[in-house]
Amino acid sequence: MKKLVVRSLRCVAALALVVAQVGFGHAQPAAAAPGDLVADVIVPEGWPRNVSPSVAFDGHFLYYTEYAGSILHRINMPPAGATTQASPPVDATIVGAPAGIMSIAYDASRDMFWATGGDGLSIYLLAKTGAATLMFTIDPVNDRPGWQARTFITETKLAYDGTDDTIWYSPDTTRRVYHFHTTGDLLGNAVPVAANPYFDVDVAPNDMGAYCPVGSWASGIATGGSSIFIEVSACNYYFEYSKTGTRLGAIPSAFQTSGGLTCDDHTYPVSVIWMRQGWNGHIYAIEQPRAGACLYGGG
Repeated sequence: MKKLVVRSLRCVAALALVVAQVGFGHAQPAAAAPGDLVADVIVPEGWPRNVSPSVAFDGHFLYYTEYAGSILHRINMPPAGATTQASPPVDATIVGAPAGIMSIAYDASRDMFWATGGDGLSIYLLAKTGAATLMFTIDPVNDRPGWQARTFITETKLAYDGTDDTIWYSPDTTRRVYHFHTTGDLLGNAVPVAANPYFDVDVAPNDMGAYCPVGSWASGIATGGSSIFIEVSACNYYFEYSKTGTRLGAIPSAFQTSGGLTCDDHTYPVSVIWMRQGWNGHIYAIEQPRAGACLYGGG
């Protein structure tokens, strides 16, 4: 079902084309309502290299990798308004992650990225030079209680939480968001945060059913303050949750996306969340529900 409904490249590309032609074809000022589209940039890689769930913002540039890729790409911030093509990227070869890198999240305190490996289980610190250092490995049985295998079992997203130096981890389109310390145990295994090791997004009254008929799941996550923001593929809303799993808000979104998220309270007059469209190479800046709701770099 996911393959037909959520991951249809043809449908996603058609939707993006219609929106680009009808709703975002001319230069527009920065948006003024939560969920509005503020900027849109298209990465220069063609199919299939433009397929990716990753995006990160370091206060100056946007970064991304390809799907389990071995190159860290950096592009300039696009202007608010009409869709623009990304400037030629500055690339760094990733070394030290044999399965490639799936998704990244910027850590302002370390000036590095936290990254998930292409195996879905390895967590790295990734330097801007491309050097990847394995920090810990997630045991698929013991460290992910209640995990249910989905179609894209290695496609995992993560968010760095600077408020307590932890990692939020979400396998694609699953209902549970896991919470780990940034330091593994003596054997290099993940250490869940005992106080709140995970929360679920499909349990009433905190589910997404009233807004997303396709279901309640996490396709992208970001945090930079007291809340976690969650994107749901094939749904025109994104959601604000507390870190204990209470749904705090549902924000109408200008686009359906299916990739990673990153927060940006620096670039535009309004705070935005960058949302990666996993299939067509677009990275959208969507207005946050309020100014500074999600600070860049983990907060």
